[in-house]
Amino acid sequence: MQKLFFLLSIFLSAATLGAQLKAPVASPRAKLSQNIGLVNITVDYSRPSKKGRTIFGSLVPYNKIWRTGANQATTFSVSDDIKINNQLVPKGEYHIYSVPREKRLDLIVYKKTDKWGSLKEFDESLIVARVVSDFIELPFSVETFEISFDNISNNGSTLNLIWDNMLAIYYIDALTKDKMVNNIKNTLSKNPKPSDYQKAALYYYEEGLDKEKAYEWINLAFESYKEPKYWQLRVKALVYNYYGKKREALKIAKQGLKQAKKSDAPDGLNTLSLLVDRLSK
Repeated sequence: MQKLFFLLSIFLSAATLGAQLKAPVASPRAKLSQNIGLVNITVDYSRPSKKGRTIFGSLVPYNKIWRTGANQATTFSVSDDIKINNQLVPKGEYHIYSVPREKRLDLIVYKKTDKWGSLKEFDESLIVARVVSDFIELPFSVETFEISFDNISNNGSTLNLIWDNMLAIYYIDALTKDKMVNNIKNTLSKNPKPSDYQKAALYYYEEGLDKEKAYEWINLAFESYKEPKYWQLRVKALVYNYYGKKREALKIAKQGLKQAKKSDAPDGLNTLSLLVDRLSK
């Protein structure tokens, strides 16, 4: 009987251990992934909340290393080289730490280690980039710490850190132009498709690059288009106008507008109507 009670007590203890209460965490984990140009950037971090506390200079002390969040260190991954505030961050996975000052926030991109939380001090050999942003004081308070991307374009974005009434903004250069120029050069040297010429011409138009090349490429694309679609005609009109052939561009845009009407394409009708109006002035 004693043996039976002993075995039963072990079973009940094991069952109790296996049924631990699952509760919400104070600083939930968040994962943010953003494509910027040709680069994907991922941030994995915990989001603490203010909860009536004073943040910078108190909960997060000045002049001390902060993990830029809570719990385990914040990770920052880039699929290709970028620059932050004009400092190179090569392709890879990193931790990002920060050091709050009274009027600014120093952001440190740090080679990833097995360190779980914050650091007592930096190993200077592991620092990849150190960038600075002056704090912008907001007329309102943000309850939960947030990292976000804004002002996104083909070439870059801002990286925003916001908590309480303080905002820090850093500038990301996705180095898209150099990559795209090389990509276009490589693609057009290896049996390019008409769509490759069109994409190259459109990119050069959008980024204000070589007009001669854009004009040459759009004409090469149209050599293979027996019955061009309205969106292809729109690109040709844009490139022709960029090259300085406004009169021809207007004719092409009107042709595209007719195609859009035949195709019953509301988006095409809208964009080409606007283009025709602009070129008619």
